[in-house]
Amino acid sequence: MISLQPYKSCLQTTFVFSPSNFITNHRHTQTSLIGQRKIKVHRRNVKCNAEEKKSERRTFLTLEEAGLVEMSGLSTHERFLCRLTISSLNLLKVISEQEGCPIEELNAGKVCDWFLKDKLKREQNIDSAVLQWDDSDFQF
Repeated sequence: MISLQPYKSCLQTTFVFSPSNFITNHRHTQTSLIGQRKIKVHRRNVKCNAEEKKSERRTFLTLEEAGLVEMSGLSTHERFLCRLTISSLNLLKVISEQEGCPIEELNAGKVCDWFLKDKLKREQNIDSAVLQWDDSDFQF
């Protein structure tokens, strides 16, 4: 998760990212209509080697997707729900890939099973799990 800290009138990320080290030459262009404004989004493939993969955590909401949400003109609550929905969709894509079935065939049971499998991976080796957090201090 990218941490945010107060900065003047907005939040500034503490995430340091040098795109020149990670971005490949493949570019995909997507046009989106948001609030009567035409916006072009350029998607780039990002590849990491094994050492970088261990030190970085996977994110399910890209900076491009977050930017589109911020520029959408939605209210604060709507933007939160939109970001949550997009990141959930991205996680569902990972789950369907690992479970070997299309997203349309996922159900509550398959998703719960995947979460249990991922929890076991996290307990055995945190680097092998998709969701990485330390829940040893979690209290209800």
